[in-house]
Amino acid sequence: MYKKILISFVLMMLILVCLYKWKTYVSKPIIVSDLNPKIAAKTFEDKVYLYKAGKLPSSCKLNSPMACAVEFAVKCTLNPDFNGCRDSKLPKFIFMTDEALQRPTEMSFQIVKIKPISADLVEIHTDSTCDGNWFGLCQGRIIYVLTPLGEGWRVKDIYAIEI
Repeated sequence: MYKKILISFVLMMLILVCLYKWKTYVSKPIIVSDLNPKIAAKTFEDKVYLYKAGKLPSSCKLNSPMACAVEFAVKCTLNPDFNGCRDSKLPKFIFMTDEALQRPTEMSFQIVKIKPISADLVEIHTDSTCDGNWFGLCQGRIIYVLTPLGEGWRVKDIYAIEI
């Protein structure tokens, strides 16, 4: 009886060890900086970018496609009728129109950290200020979740955290 249990236990352990070896052999870790060196190598100076609803620049002058995606989301937050906003795949709450939401007319952000999550998902942490409330998504530490879109990036989601 004990012999059968011992043999079963040894076989089960052997199978588990083989599965673990196979898993580590087959699946290599994804290093985002190897796939896209622009993510890890990009550093941002301590610069604050300020935007006003009436004076939005038509093009992005930032030095990164990811920073330009954040800038575009900010522009669309300030003015949902800005060129290209309605056709973009930004989160739908950006286009809500209700006076109670207190849409900002002036907004600034400073990129604090770029955090790669996977090969196709990056978080950009910003310190932001605004003159409205806007779901609490324009004051404090705001995180923009980005995904690739063709040659550039797009904002998939926005959320805030307390620091």
